[in-house]
Amino acid sequence: MDRAGIRKLLEEAEVDYVEAGNNVVVVLPGEKKLKTNCLLIPQDGMFRIEAFVARHVEEAHEDVYKLLLNENRRTFGVHYTLDANNDIYLVGQLPDSTTADDLQRVLGNILERADNDFNRILERGFASSIRHEWAWRLSRGEPTMNLKAFTHLKPSEAEIATLAPPPGSHLAEDVHQPEPANQKAQERE
Repeated sequence: MDRAGIRKLLEEAEVDYVEAGNNVVVVLPGEKKLKTNCLLIPQDGMFRIEAFVARHVEEAHEDVYKLLLNENRRTFGVHYTLDANNDIYLVGQLPDSTTADDLQRVLGNILERADNDFNRILERGFASSIRHEWAWRLSRGEPTMNLKAFTHLKPSEAEIATLAPPPGSHLAEDVHQPEPANQKAQERE
């Protein structure tokens, strides 16, 4: 399907889009994941759809990938995969015979998966970073509204000083400006 065919299909499905080079982009608004960009790529006899979900996770890879594989059983027309950077995408290849109803169903599925799975991916794959963000914001009196979904990762008062030492403390200096290893060794001699 060429780009003109994709545009026609999107118009029949009453889906807003923008053109980006040779591709077409649909932006799906969400609640947990505020927006999901879907790239529709023309191919011979079909078109490919790719939707970025989350960047490469920092930890708990096995748990995150197990979650994604289990969710693949619930998807229509797309499945979770990783790109060369291990970023997480929903992708699929749809034939030229795809109808407007089929496309709406696939886009709805992408929105549902990306929105429903986003926080679950973050809480598994970025738990340490989220705990540090909580600590940093709490130690400085910064707003925490966008961390509300992760209150179960909020550190205790005792942990805050370790995870995000207050500005000006000796511990904060060590964390943010560590001395070179050879200078510490010279001071001990």
